[in-house]
Amino acid sequence: MLRRFEAWFYGVGDLGFNFVWQSIELYLLFYYIRGLGIAPAVASAIFLAGAAVDWLTDPLIGAVADRLAPRIPLRAWVSIGGPLSVLLLCLAFAPPPVPAAWVPGYALVTYLALRFAYGLGNIPYGALTARLSPDPADHLKLTGARMQGAALGGLIAALTYALLPADRSGGADFRLGALILAGLAMPAFFATSFGTTERVVPRAAPPRRLGGAVAAMVALLVRSAALRRLIVTILLVGLTMTLINKSLLFLFDQIGARRLGYYVALVPALSLLLTAPLWARLALRAGQVATLRIAAVALMVAVVLLLVGRGVAPDLVCITLAIIAGQGMSVMFWSLVPATVAACERADTDGGYAVRVYAMATIARKLAQALAPQAIAIALYLPNGALLVAIAGVALLTVLAVIFYPPVGPENDRTPA
Repeated sequence: MLRRFEAWFYGVGDLGFNFVWQSIELYLLFYYIRGLGIAPAVASAIFLAGAAVDWLTDPLIGAVADRLAPRIPLRAWVSIGGPLSVLLLCLAFAPPPVPAAWVPGYALVTYLALRFAYGLGNIPYGALTARLSPDPADHLKLTGARMQGAALGGLIAALTYALLPADRSGGADFRLGALILAGLAMPAFFATSFGTTERVVPRAAPPRRLGGAVAAMVALLVRSAALRRLIVTILLVGLTMTLINKSLLFLFDQIGARRLGYYVALVPALSLLLTAPLWARLALRAGQVATLRIAAVALMVAVVLLLVGRGVAPDLVCITLAIIAGQGMSVMFWSLVPATVAACERADTDGGYAVRVYAMATIARKLAQALAPQAIAIALYLPNGALLVAIAGVALLTVLAVIFYPPVGPENDRTPA
């Protein structure tokens, strides 16, 4: 049973992590291309390299954290990786102290370090949901608090960049914004570390080399249908939402309304803050998998209307609806991860799997977030409607996946074939 306010102590951790992530998600690619003058193909390759590093390091983080638990609680990782990630965010947005020819290299090094530090804190943080309580109702409560923390973090980040004085190019002063957000994030990470209690104790994992632990993660993915279903959902939902979020500034820049784009970037965080409790309440009534399907269909409808819409006002309405629906899917698939952990641990006697499952879920999300910039970079060389066509295609795949190959929920978590 969660203590009073414990869900909020947990959720405030994602406030801090989203100061970092929303800065990356909404602004860093734009800053590389428009601020530093890096070619779109090179900038998108930097994001892909960051994802490649994640694919190597995230399994290691998951294996190490599971192996050291419960001697080192998961919340302790938050107070290490969180502060390190905001410090590196400041370096990523700082003017490169190198010659112009070396700017892409500087961007690559700082970005790779930033991604590693973020994973070091965020992967164990996500796994805390499965360890704070065994109750599915608590999982929804924790996920709802986390999503509201994430939304508030994204909203504060977007407001920070939008309201700061413009730099010489007329855009946001990303350097100053990152410094402000770093100062706000530090207490959030420590609140999660010292305000939560891990009640679900995993089975002790057998001693093995680190390489063997990572190999066991791959074997788990091969034999667990529940895990594969979750990964497919996260990959497609993440790709759709990343395409939408990363396209916002570019879409408004193309129509000559760059500053308006900074304010539209408030929509993802603001709508999540307002709608996350509603999605959680709907899931308590209809079930998490059913709610996931409802959100997917709503997303597809909004994207189709966006394709045929004309004018700034109709586009804003459709974008808002698409973002709200996508956030509903995000709330659902994160709330379904504990059911996947339970299915894996029930089917296997080889120790606890919480952090490893979250590591693989995070890898899938980061893979989606790495593929989206590649699609955007290609679309920037094509007519302006290419981005919307790409979003519509991925949204359709998402609807098909959640209807015919959904993740398991608490009501049917017996690992389907």
